[in-house]
Amino acid sequence: MKPTVDIYIPLDSRPGPNAAVWPLASRQLAHLTEVIRKCGGQPNVLNPDKFVSSVAEGMSVIRRARGDRFINFLAAWAYPDFSVSPMWQLPAGVPKLMLGSSIPDFPGAVGLLAALAGTAHVGIRTSRLFVEDFADEASYAEAIETFLRTGSYEPALPPAIDVPVTDEDRNAARAAAQALRGSIYGAVGPRSMQMWNKVSEADFLRTFGAAREGFDGLRLLKMAEAVPQARAEAALRFLLEKGMRLDLGADPRQHLTKDMVIFQMKVYFALLELKAQFGLDYLGVQDQLDWIEHYPATDLALGLLNNRLRPESDGETVVAATEADDGAALTMQALKLLNGGDPVGFNDFRYWDAAKGLYWFVNSGALAPFFAQGRNDTLEGSWSARQTPMYFKEGGGTSSMVVRAPGVVTWARFSYRDNGMYLAAGRGLTDVPDEIEARDRSARCDPEWPHWYLRLCGRIEWRLNTNHPMTALGDHLGRLKALAGELGLPFECYDSLTPADLEAGRRI
Repeated sequence: MKPTVDIYIPLDSRPGPNAAVWPLASRQLAHLTEVIRKCGGQPNVLNPDKFVSSVAEGMSVIRRARGDRFINFLAAWAYPDFSVSPMWQLPAGVPKLMLGSSIPDFPGAVGLLAALAGTAHVGIRTSRLFVEDFADEASYAEAIETFLRTGSYEPALPPAIDVPVTDEDRNAARAAAQALRGSIYGAVGPRSMQMWNKVSEADFLRTFGAAREGFDGLRLLKMAEAVPQARAEAALRFLLEKGMRLDLGADPRQHLTKDMVIFQMKVYFALLELKAQFGLDYLGVQDQLDWIEHYPATDLALGLLNNRLRPESDGETVVAATEADDGAALTMQALKLLNGGDPVGFNDFRYWDAAKGLYWFVNSGALAPFFAQGRNDTLEGSWSARQTPMYFKEGGGTSSMVVRAPGVVTWARFSYRDNGMYLAAGRGLTDVPDEIEARDRSARCDPEWPHWYLRLCGRIEWRLNTNHPMTALGDHLGRLKALAGELGLPFECYDSLTPADLEAGRRI
């Protein structure tokens, strides 16, 4: 008897993105269902006419599932809890595959990784599969056949390398753990876009000895409105004088306007005031979705806070995670404590070229301008452009650059599995493109956003349970392993090669 394969298709809560993605998703779905048939399965699309666009709708649609196998098809960025809470309703014994479209245009891979942050957190067992060219059915038919036949799919990966830990690593980790203890994190707004990236007050205290303070976005807005216009205008002039390019225009529907940047500078100062008033050590700001429906995005302000060189700076960075990602903020603060206080990068894991071992880290704009050149004395090489109108109604600028700081990079992430926290990490090398390469790579991948191209030491797409890996220049892997030990957390290294292996021309 042919196994019945339920196919569930979530996406966005906003009509615009859903309308833009559906025609492509329909074509991809036609190929996917054909592959399932050829592999001996009977596809049953639970929502064949439209995307699931809310948790409530997902709960309703998932009740139609009766199959022997379940595929969650993510054609683009999708709100994670449109997957997690509905999938919790399925029988635990039904094999589940998360299948993401990995084309650069619409980041289904990002949506898949964000959903996995939740399914792994609560203990929903899943396999994962990424497909770039759905028309090339042979490229993923074997994986689908394996999932239908065995109930799981996992590609063979080389073993992870051993991570040595020195006495210097242990001392640095001990100091970082002590600095985290007694620190205070301030989160503005609830979880962003239904993401599973929040850390409870109990886990902040239990694991890190840190406090978590929560603030409503309305408080930040009122504080921003109270910032004097002249102070915000002086901050804008500072950006220009230090070398940041502002891509200003006159039409707020399509362009970044001066008024948007002025508002963002007021938000920047409001966050600094909030930090001082409540004794906060690091921050997270929701931005999406509530804030950006009514006001310019916060990305430019957050990118600048993560920089040493910034308006009215004391010379120190202020860790500020976008999308109110608590796990990101904790990881960024830990990396900052381990790397001497230099900026730490906030990223989305967007796209990769497996044949070249080349990875794209691309986010909406909270990357510190420092990463343009690895320098703390200039903003040159960075720019700010209007956020994508389809998603960001009121615009606001990015904090963008193509990262051209060469050398070793460490990525890390505090994540959850089965309701327990662990620390994952690895390394790579910055791949510095020339101007033509940079334009070609970003052409179908939000060229207005910051881009960081990396040759990584491991195939992280098969193991990472987040769409947000944090980055710092330098090799901090031994210190991170030691920090996990200090905190009593499991440590997972995803490297199968060393940076030296990459330098010698080896590929993962």
